[in-house]
Amino acid sequence: MKDLESILDYYKNELKWDPPFAKALSKYCPDGLKGYLTMRESVQEGHLPKKTRELIFAILDSLDDEVSGAKSHAVAAIEAGLTMEELVEAFVIVTIVKGINVLCKAGVEAINAAEKRFEEINSIKEDEK
Repeated sequence: MKDLESILDYYKNELKWDPPFAKALSKYCPDGLKGYLTMRESVQEGHLPKKTRELIFAILDSLDDEVSGAKSHAVAAIEAGLTMEELVEAFVIVTIVKGINVLCKAGVEAINAAEKRFEEINSIKEDEK
């Protein structure tokens, strides 16, 4: 994926995220954006299941108080089959190691976004029955 517009579209449409860095890099350092995407693509089809990969991204973003990324990745993890119990357990583990602030800030917002998506998915499944 070399075209800058297609890279930005990838973030918006595939990842359902409009990262704040993407527009700045596309404007002032396009090779940096392309390099970041290359690194990201290297794990997209890697050894970890998507739900695990997205959970790790959600947790790491929460540790940095990156709320938009934490929410996007938590929702993607749910869409990939992660359960709410698995998501919350991961946040409990992080809380044990890093403290309650991770959970109180980005963690709760990520959990709430994931729960909303989880309910939407279950509602669609019920409607299909």
